Amino acid sequence: MSFKTIKWNSLVNSIILLIFGLLLLIYPIESLNISGYLIASILMLLGLNFIIRLIQNKGVETNGDIIYLVFSIASIALSITIFIDPTWIIRMINILVGIILIINSIMNFLNLIKFTKNKTTSWYIYLVIVLLIFILGILVIINPLFLAKIITRLEGATLIINTLITFFLTRKVAKIEVTETSIVKK
Repeated sequence: MSFKTIKWNSLVNSIILLIFGLLLLIYPIESLNISGYLIASILMLLGLNFIIRLIQNKGVETNGDIIYLVFSIASIALSITIFIDPTWIIRMINILVGIILIINSIMNFLNLIKFTKNKTTSWYIYLVIVLLIFILGILVIINPLFLAKIITRLEGATLIINTLITFFLTRKVAKIEVTETSIVKK
């Protein structure tokens, strides 16, 4: 593959990732909804694919087929719930993260009580951090999409920065390649 082809591929990829990053940054919830619909579509197709194969083969023949049938039905049911509310999965994951943050902060607070018995002077810094984590866990449980918006926007910003770095590095390498090519021709 020539360097010119690599340069054009890099440019096209950069433009696609830049657009994707901007969409994530500007429209985080809409981007999450579209992602949810894509996941639901894939789950639905996988579930339907196996059920259609079972029908074509005239039914269940082994215990493995029964397991696949159960997973196919579960996959279809999950895809239907995602189609109804595409942010459902994101909320559930964030609620689980919130619960984990609260449990860990309580455990850390209990450890901090033991830590303060040693007459250490820096315990208050740990207390502030543990309280912040506890509050964040509560906020995530109360409003799970808040965290999803922030993370999605950070992902978008990261894609934009990565795209710009890729674009500028490709330009720099292209200049070096042109310079080396002109030196070789002389």
